[in-house]
Amino acid sequence: MASKGFDIGEALTSSFNILVKNPKILIPQFISSLIFTMGSSLSALALFTTPLGWLALAPATPILFLLGLIIYVIVSGMYPILVKDVVNGVSPSLASASKNAFRKIISLIAASILVSIIVAIGLILLVVPGLIFLTWFFYTIPALMLEDKGALEAMSASKSFGRNKKLNTLAVIIILGIFALIGGVFSIIPLIGSVISFLIGLFVAAWASVTQSYIYIKYATPPS
Repeated sequence: MASKGFDIGEALTSSFNILVKNPKILIPQFISSLIFTMGSSLSALALFTTPLGWLALAPATPILFLLGLIIYVIVSGMYPILVKDVVNGVSPSLASASKNAFRKIISLIAASILVSIIVAIGLILLVVPGLIFLTWFFYTIPALMLEDKGALEAMSASKSFGRNKKLNTLAVIIILGIFALIGGVFSIIPLIGSVISFLIGLFVAAWASVTQSYIYIKYATPPS
């Protein structure tokens, strides 16, 4: 049976330390963030260019976003494997993690779409249900990758695990969100600000993936 609650500070600190001590696991998030940033930049550039320039840039934008989405899904599936390796005292392998994630890409895409739709509907109709759904399904990707479940099974496992941890999980999401907002503030600084914002953003995104994986590994999955 999944334990109730978890130590928020310990989870965030341990996850932060995992990133700091294993910087190579930032590489997948860097690639994902870079592709999305390139797509956004091309979209903005297309708005201010000539008609001929727009025709040249327009086809590249959806391609980059689609590529970014696929890579994002694969990257999200890599982190539970990478964190599990670190927790078990094994050197994390990017190649092995990406292979495992790619093998489950259909389930990862299905789970990501379903969770996004459910949370979005909950937030649109009534904010509170959306937040509850967010805490329930926050651990879907770790459940999918670590227990070899399909999309719906992983969502069910995440809901079962997160049901008694709603406040703790929401606190983790809010804290990570605050750090992301702080990173966004730097973008108003000319030139160097966008770089700082990008670096903070990718670190926080990786931190979030590591944190959800770490919590699920420590409190839900049996030791291996």
